[in-house]
Amino acid sequence: MVESHMKHFTIESNPISMPSDPADDAVRLLTINWKGKAIAGFNQSARRTYVYPVTTPAGVIVTNDRPTTDHPFHQSITVGNDYVFTYRTSEAGRFEDPGMCFYTNMPDMRGRGEGQIATWTHNEVTELAENQLEFIPRMQWRGPEEGYSPKVRRVIAEEQRTITVTAAVPGTATGHANIIDVRSQLYPTSWDIRLGPSRHGYFTVRVADWLRAVDLRSGEPQGGTLIDSQGRTNDQVCWQHADWIDYYGTDDQGRTAGLAIFQFPSLGNVAWYAGSYGTVRVNPFRRGATYVSRGDCVDVAIRVVAHDGTPQEAGIAGLYEAFEAQVR
Repeated sequence: MVESHMKHFTIESNPISMPSDPADDAVRLLTINWKGKAIAGFNQSARRTYVYPVTTPAGVIVTNDRPTTDHPFHQSITVGNDYVFTYRTSEAGRFEDPGMCFYTNMPDMRGRGEGQIATWTHNEVTELAENQLEFIPRMQWRGPEEGYSPKVRRVIAEEQRTITVTAAVPGTATGHANIIDVRSQLYPTSWDIRLGPSRHGYFTVRVADWLRAVDLRSGEPQGGTLIDSQGRTNDQVCWQHADWIDYYGTDDQGRTAGLAIFQFPSLGNVAWYAGSYGTVRVNPFRRGATYVSRGDCVDVAIRVVAHDGTPQEAGIAGLYEAFEAQVR
């Protein structure tokens, strides 16, 4: 581990490596510290990269590194898609290759081979302000193994993920919340690609267990509440349009905190898949296929707000108004 001291932030970084099995622990590539507290990090698992931890100003972790009750591939804040296709051109015409899945941990997703999202550089870190830092990991989207000996994975796309961390400053409008923007720019390599129509992706967020309203398997209440900007709660929120959604609750140490999510305009105000069991999918590719030619890119982003207190106490509605004025 290498520790780098910037003017206001401290960065802990580890060499890039990738676990061989989805059951293995992920590798922490980066930890972002501000005023002696870890507020965010970046990790590589056997299938994907993801932001973790995500902490509030009081140090409460509000996302789940790897769920144990369901969907272990819903790792904190990640990017992926379960229907990805490439195209080849020959004298006989243009052909679609077999589909690929960049979402689960399974070797095969209903006939679509498993892909990997693998980091190849993670050292682009810039301090933007006293309380704001940007880091840009770059990833390869590698398709399923092909060939015989040795087997290889085609790099079908390259992704630049720009992650901007803004730490809470007491006494300001954001004094109760740390803010993380995640922007994904996906570029095809040697093949045109198609994303979707897909049920799962593109951004997936999984909250901490104690923020869930219910357990997916048992249906037992877990103590958390899901709410949206229209005042709908829990199961009423799913597949609705809203400015923001927020999971909040009280952990086993008596600390009330939550996680809100906003959509950047690039997502087109898609309906939220927000489950009472703790998973959110923000997916612009659900209703139709998106074709991306070589030289073009997918460019979409979300904002997550890790806050102390309830949504009302943290001023989530006001933070969204400021966000909307900033990005529109």
